[in-house]
Amino acid sequence: MTPTSNIAIQCLGYTPIPVALLSCDEVPRVDLYRKDAETGRLRLYRAAEVPMLPEDLTRLEQSKVGWLYTPEADHGEMQVYIRRKLDQLVGDNSISVRERFGRLNEVVSGILESTFEAGETDEVMQSSAYVASQAIKLLCQNEMTAGDLISLLHHDYQTVTHSLNVAYMMVTLAREMRLVSDSELFAVAVAGILHDIGKLSVSERILNKSQRLQRREERVAQKHPAHGFRRLCERTDISFAQLMVVYQHHERMTGKGYPVGAVGEEIHPWARLCSVVNVFESLVSNRPYRRRYPLTEAFQIMDGPLSAGLDREMYECWKQLILKK
Repeated sequence: MTPTSNIAIQCLGYTPIPVALLSCDEVPRVDLYRKDAETGRLRLYRAAEVPMLPEDLTRLEQSKVGWLYTPEADHGEMQVYIRRKLDQLVGDNSISVRERFGRLNEVVSGILESTFEAGETDEVMQSSAYVASQAIKLLCQNEMTAGDLISLLHHDYQTVTHSLNVAYMMVTLAREMRLVSDSELFAVAVAGILHDIGKLSVSERILNKSQRLQRREERVAQKHPAHGFRRLCERTDISFAQLMVVYQHHERMTGKGYPVGAVGEEIHPWARLCSVVNVFESLVSNRPYRRRYPLTEAFQIMDGPLSAGLDREMYECWKQLILKK
């Protein structure tokens, strides 16, 4: 799997430009549009001939505007621009690792959201590889702690946000436990991003329901590991370990998981790793039917009946990694 992708996705004829990658000395000389928060419509924000000032970028960031849009940029040229700016950001040692990761996460969330919405497996695979290759460069620096990571993540419940968070956490835990070599951490990150790809085959109505699912709806939602397996199993650019993350991340050591009720060592180590952080991430993120739990409360819940289904060593390592000062 090569870390390349169409990372600038056209949206209704407009090409998105990530605000986190803009600098006053290098803004594309095109008309820039901003999406209205209430109506979703694009409105002219800055004409091509008007320079971008530092205070403009500050206001955009304070307003949590992540993307501007242009109808005029060459699509291929914009992909090159975004990739080059991301490379510069990740390699900019004048900025702290924490700040670089925060900016990177803003951009790659938008990249993956576009590709997941399109639902094309090839595009999802390529974007996942690109995102993983960039994230690994920062996650593997000792300056980046697990506490830093948790504080920088978004906690809204969307498939893309959740998948990215799980991927970052999987890398952090795998690295701490020395579960894989450093060269394999890229593959672990990709597996984390892809673990819920089967949800592309589940209705948005079920995924975003604001009340707890009825039993019939639960059965539909619980088919997503099998959907993901079928979507990926014949591809040559995914490993067995990555495929097992997709298929087994809801299996439990006690045999009370799904889709097949695998027990203990029948569950691949990478899938057991994913299970631990997947449960944790779900608890500390907002859900359509509840608010996120604070860290201490999340671990209290995981210390209860949930813990029997998780790999004990992996769970204890993750808990210590998050709670240590």
